[in-house]
Amino acid sequence: MTHDEAARTTGAAGQDSPTTPPIDERPRPRYGEYAPEGWTWQPPVDPNAVPDAAADAEATGPSAASAVAPAPAPVAGRPNAAAPARDRLWTIALLVFGVFGLIYNIVALVQLPATALESAKLSSQMLGLDGPTTFTPGPAVPSIIATGVVLQIVLWIGALLWSRARLRAGRLSWWIPLVAGVVAFFVVTIIGMLVFASDPDFLASLSAANV
Repeated sequence: MTHDEAARTTGAAGQDSPTTPPIDERPRPRYGEYAPEGWTWQPPVDPNAVPDAAADAEATGPSAASAVAPAPAPVAGRPNAAAPARDRLWTIALLVFGVFGLIYNIVALVQLPATALESAKLSSQMLGLDGPTTFTPGPAVPSIIATGVVLQIVLWIGALLWSRARLRAGRLSWWIPLVAGVVAFFVVTIIGMLVFASDPDFLASLSAANV
C-alpha cells in the first residue's frame, strides 16, 4: 500500500467514526444556579429597529403633562370649599343667642294682654302723662298672638336652615341670624300694635296721652 492510499484509508475511517465529545460529569444546573451575582437577562437589541415615537409619547405623555399642567384658576363666583372658622363660630353663637331671643319674644307675646295696661301706665308715668286706666282685649287677640308666636318660630328655623346651607357652600352666613333677629323685633312690635288696637278706647287713651 502506497503512502497516498494509506492516507485516504485513514481519512475515510476518520469520517465514518466521528469524535465523541467529552461527557460533562457536573450535576445538571438548576435555574440561576451558575449565573453570576447581579446578572439579569435582557432581550437583545436590534440595531436596525426604529423606535416607536407614538409608543414613547403614549408612555411618557400623561406623566409629563400632569407634571407641567398648571393648576386650574378659580372660577369667579364659585364658593370656597369651606366656610372660614370665624364665620362659622359667629353664626353658631348668634343662632344660640337667637334661641333665647325666641323664648323671650314668645313669652312677651303670650303675656301681652295681661301686661299691656301695666306697660302703658309705666310709660305714661315716665313721661309725666295721664295713661289709660283700662284695657279689654278684643276677640281677635288670641289669633293675633298665635300668629306672632308661629312667625317667631318660623324665623328662627329659617335662619338655622339658611345658615346651615350657606356654611356648607362655604359662604358667609353670620349676618343671617342678625337679619332674622331684626325681623323678629318688628314682628313683635306689629303684633303689639294690633293687640292694642283691639281695644279702641285703650288706643285712643294712648293717643291722647301722647298729644
